[in-house]
Amino acid sequence: MLGARGAAAVLFAALFLLSSTLIIGAQATDSAYVRAESYVVVEHDNVTHDSDAYTQGLEFYQGRLFESTGKYGNSTLREVNLSTGEIIRSIDLNETEFGEGMTFVGDEIIQLTWKEGVAYRYELETFEVIESYSYEGEGWGLAYDGNHLIMSNGTDVLQFRNASTFELVSTLNVTLNNESLNRINELEMVNGLLMANIYQTEEIVAIDLLSGVVVEHIDASGLKPDGGEVLNGIAFDSTTQSLWITGKYWSRMYNVTFTVPEVIEEPEPEPEMNSTSPPVQSVDPTYSDAILGAMLTIVVILWAMNLKDGGRNPRNGGPSE
Repeated sequence: MLGARGAAAVLFAALFLLSSTLIIGAQATDSAYVRAESYVVVEHDNVTHDSDAYTQGLEFYQGRLFESTGKYGNSTLREVNLSTGEIIRSIDLNETEFGEGMTFVGDEIIQLTWKEGVAYRYELETFEVIESYSYEGEGWGLAYDGNHLIMSNGTDVLQFRNASTFELVSTLNVTLNNESLNRINELEMVNGLLMANIYQTEEIVAIDLLSGVVVEHIDASGLKPDGGEVLNGIAFDSTTQSLWITGKYWSRMYNVTFTVPEVIEEPEPEPEMNSTSPPVQSVDPTYSDAILGAMLTIVVILWAMNLKDGGRNPRNGGPSE
């Protein structure tokens, strides 16, 4: 006969298995993707920026600031005085070319064009074109991680290119909170992470280059000056460990860091005086089904064991004659 201890043991085992299953299921759901950390911009300083510059690329080289600008008929590559915003020297692109992102490989500059499918390599001190490369699709942002050139084209795909030949080596899909992230624009390497503007937003993201996962999501709103268009332009000065951002037609450029946003706790709602019923709590239907299934299993096990025990030791004595 199944005693109280036996029934309790069966019940305990079933409940243990049930709780373990629920915990494992919850952990699997929680770890399905890496959620990006949220930050906001903190401004530390600002300087004058050319408000006529349609900024496409921004880059420091040994403390000197360089910029690529766009628009047909107004695209340039220039060196800029950080303190005053004045143009130190500049060259114009062909009127049929729309300048885009730029970066440094050693002491040489590489600049993209938008729809023309041409990238230029320049000598640093003269802006003389050393070489040009052709590529398919659009060119948006450009960065150099020390091994490969990293290029964006307005989609969720980053292209890794040979730094010497500009040949395509590999690609990487970018996701933010498990969703594809499109419109990746200007790029900048900062302490091992790839930072990027998201076109037509006031957002900056930091991308892990091994996985393509956005690990930091920064709200950079509130900086755009009057007359400015979209945020675009990220430059890290390794000589001062300072990060600068600006935008298209912005009259200012900002030295910034990022911080965790302040969370304002909402007050708990007042209990309703006229309500006498306890609050109804929603239950995950997956868990409800699992609990119901486990309870039915316990009932069936106990019922089957009771039948089996009853066949061996009937309560009213031995078999009838």
